[in-house]
Amino acid sequence: MAVAQTATFTVKDGRALVLGGETELGVALSRTDFDSVALAEAFDSLCLPDPANAGGRAMDSSLGLRSAEAVLPAQGKLPETRIPVWTGQSATLTVWNAGDEAWKGRPIAMPSRAGVTTGPYGPFKAFGAQCNLVIMVADFVAAKAVADALSAKYGAPGKLVVKNTFADGFWQTRDLRININVPTTRVGPQPIHLSAQVIPAKGKS
Repeated sequence: MAVAQTATFTVKDGRALVLGGETELGVALSRTDFDSVALAEAFDSLCLPDPANAGGRAMDSSLGLRSAEAVLPAQGKLPETRIPVWTGQSATLTVWNAGDEAWKGRPIAMPSRAGVTTGPYGPFKAFGAQCNLVIMVADFVAAKAVADALSAKYGAPGKLVVKNTFADGFWQTRDLRININVPTTRVGPQPIHLSAQVIPAKGKS
């Protein structure tokens, strides 16, 4: 079992939350050779229809994922915490549907658009059962192509904002939301955060 440095989750509004000390998505990932359609298919086969059970499909993924752990060291009264993740050369997967008591107060980062929000875990929290896939593609043009492939697969987005250096949005059916987050990197390889997130019924969050 390998050890990962971070785990990536999704907050209530669909943005990425990186837990473990890093402030960027996809640190140490190499860019994938998959085209946009293949990446959309890989995400779909991993995370749908039941995001919370994506871990059971991870080892069969075409992305070459293997079991790992993100290790959060002991901090104050919080014990060491290990979060199961799956890693590959070009992608990482985090699946969440459990308690987060051991995360309270730990440093988080939320890279989105042209900035990064940092702070302690608590005001921003992982929300709903979710499957999170971070993929490194060649550049921002390749990232936009992934957004197009998702629209071709899932239909018109509920929201999709694509600018010169960033993109984000979502597709939603009933209680399931698919999110894309492409923060600004300016040049070079581009990380993409894709997630499938169950939206709890009102009053159950």
